[in-house]
Amino acid sequence: MRLTRTLILTTLMIMGSAHPGLSQSPSDGGQHPRPPPEAIDACKNSSSGAQCSFSTDRGSITGTCWAPEGKPLACKPAGDPPGASKPPNR
Repeated sequence: MRLTRTLILTTLMIMGSAHPGLSQSPSDGGQHPRPPPEAIDACKNSSSGAQCSFSTDRGSITGTCWAPEGKPLACKPAGDPPGASKPPNR
């Protein structure tokens, strides 16, 4: 019984370290991660609400400059990010 319990706990610890997203919360208190530098650069000389665009390895992204309180102004993508799969129309 003790061996079984030890094996189960060890397995859970290994699984948690293999999938950190499942066992850890984001370091910023549950907020989204920091935007990529390209998104911040796209709004460097703009104000909130201005149209913006930047390129990534996934394609060109257009959106609006936006910042949550206490965070840097960045280009927030409009709609789905490039490469995102959309559900089928029914």
